[in-house]
Amino acid sequence: MKEVIIITLNERCTQILIKLINSNAPIKISDLAKIFNVSSRTVRYDLDTIDEFLKYNNLPQLIRKPNVGVKFSELLEHRNKVLSLLDNLTPYYYNLSQQERVNIILSELIQQRDYITINDLADKLMVSRSTVINDLKNVRKWLIEHGLQLKSAPKYGIKVVGDEKQLRRAAIELLTEAIDIDKALDIVKSPIYTRSSVGIDKQITKLFEDIDIPYIENCIQIAEKELETVFSDAAFSGLVVHIAIAIKRIQLGKDIIMPKEELKALEITKEFAVASNIAKMLEDHFKISIPLDEIGYITVHLLGSNVSKTRPYPNENWVEYQLLTEKIIINVTNKIHQDLSGDRQLFEGLLDHLRPTVYRLKHGLKLKNPILDEIKANYKELFEIVKESLKPLEDYTGKALNDEEIGYFTIHFGAAIERLKVTRATKPNILVVCGTGIGTAKLLSSRLQSVFDVNIVDTVAYHQVKEILREKDVDLIVSTVPIQDERIKTIEVNPLLTEKDIELLKDLVIKPKVQGTVVDDLIKIIERHCVIKSREKLIEDLSKFLNVASYENTRGVAKPVLKDLLTKDTIKLNVEAKDWEEAVRIGGELLVKNGFAEPQYVDAMINTVKEIGPYIVIAPGIAMPHARPEAGAKKIGMSLITLKNPVNFGNKENDPVKIVVSLCAIDHSSHLKALSELVELLGDEKFIDILDLNSTEMILNYILSRK
Repeated sequence: MKEVIIITLNERCTQILIKLINSNAPIKISDLAKIFNVSSRTVRYDLDTIDEFLKYNNLPQLIRKPNVGVKFSELLEHRNKVLSLLDNLTPYYYNLSQQERVNIILSELIQQRDYITINDLADKLMVSRSTVINDLKNVRKWLIEHGLQLKSAPKYGIKVVGDEKQLRRAAIELLTEAIDIDKALDIVKSPIYTRSSVGIDKQITKLFEDIDIPYIENCIQIAEKELETVFSDAAFSGLVVHIAIAIKRIQLGKDIIMPKEELKALEITKEFAVASNIAKMLEDHFKISIPLDEIGYITVHLLGSNVSKTRPYPNENWVEYQLLTEKIIINVTNKIHQDLSGDRQLFEGLLDHLRPTVYRLKHGLKLKNPILDEIKANYKELFEIVKESLKPLEDYTGKALNDEEIGYFTIHFGAAIERLKVTRATKPNILVVCGTGIGTAKLLSSRLQSVFDVNIVDTVAYHQVKEILREKDVDLIVSTVPIQDERIKTIEVNPLLTEKDIELLKDLVIKPKVQGTVVDDLIKIIERHCVIKSREKLIEDLSKFLNVASYENTRGVAKPVLKDLLTKDTIKLNVEAKDWEEAVRIGGELLVKNGFAEPQYVDAMINTVKEIGPYIVIAPGIAMPHARPEAGAKKIGMSLITLKNPVNFGNKENDPVKIVVSLCAIDHSSHLKALSELVELLGDEKFIDILDLNSTEMILNYILSRK
């Protein structure tokens, strides 16, 4: 009888083969050794094993060229056949590593309503009982690190016990340790080219095999419309996975419990109303009952999700968030000795990123950053600078930022620094697509503009591509994720646009011909032949015509300082007000009287407090009422009143209020200089003592005496 030879691949061989399949260019053995943290000799042995596997399956051997590298066949049918083979490997043909076995055991435990026996696990893994018992040491250790325990019961088996919230977090962590969260869904529903490992992927597929993932995606898309928001791809996938796990746990009879105070605070948000709508849809579709605490949990994830486009003025705490953003930018600017304060794109990008970051920190939600190593390698110094500069955010939340979070902030600053290098951008029209969030897309856009003569029509998440292509004229898609669109040429690049990517793009786009101070040079030429009526207007028109990226970032209204806004006409002391509403009205009327706002702006300030709650009481005894610019703000304005008898706004921590500062702003940033000065002033005990003296003159002199 002929002996049957079975060629097996271990985890590293599988990963090396997939790396080669996904690369268009040869990869050097030394580079593979670095990636997998082994010697070049070990890689060569692995390549021999891979060749045996390919030969056994009637596939071409690897192409090895000295001093060039190793490459796999470029034919799509060969690539797909290999991926299909890897996808169908069972543990008989695939040697699971201990880490993979541990992940599979954890995945099985999370899916169980009750106990599972060691024999059952041994059968599933096709290993001996003693191997499973040995693996359980690492399983226990992992569970303890995630606030959970492994309970053993004679005759019954083992099960996971612990707080449901911790268990859900552990389930997400298990997914993200094995694979990036934004790729987890690809494994469940995408073609094989996106699959990047073997053993654990089968477990993820199994984890969600009875869950209608497309329906959950539809629910999240409805949520996006209701919130007037577009989530980044990573956030979108993360939300779907969170909800899928929640449904699995509810089906197992495991509900989550949320503190009543926390739930009450969430119930006033728009996100809670949207989460309630999602819950109703899920209840009808999956035939389950979703309790209020579970809706609160979905709300937390909606609030903690990175967005790629959002409402320009979120309602809650936007003044505090603006001040935080300004402080962070100033900190970085001072350390890198390059002025980023005029970059509106940076300011608004950070502001959008800040809100979900605050929610993640407060609720202990973890964010995965799939390109963290590349960010650290490419922006080593900037990463450390940003890390130090984020202290105001850590002080505000009382929580430390991990490297994943710092990496995303670094991307925003990296993009801003790249923008400083940009001179102009013209055709062709390029659509930038990125799966890891808008910060990465913005960085890629800036890198493209600094190297090539291109017009970036938009930066979007993967799931927005079809919609954008219907609306805009696009010549080329530059994407960090695989996109299948036969109509438009698509180039897949690294988010940080490596030299290899630049070489790839050189054939498709034209390098910029005009460098440096193009507008200045043009004006010098014009001056030699013409009389310029308005130099400023000419600069503006030329900048627009040449689409100079820095123009939009540096242009803007003048930024008044505090002494410009707080004058004898906008300060009123020892005022009598029967309640908070009257106090807000008195402060608001000073804004109207001095031409800063329309009368309806005062009503808008009062309605904002009624709708959203007393969040405007920003510190003990100090309230800062404001409304959206479109509610009637005419220009940047501020008024200050002190109350004879303090009044309650309904803020337990900071009531009663003695000082009311009313604010009206016309954009995101022009009022920030004055506002920063005011916040610093209100933290000065000497200034608070002067307020008690009820002398407008002394207040104004004190403001003028400060630098």
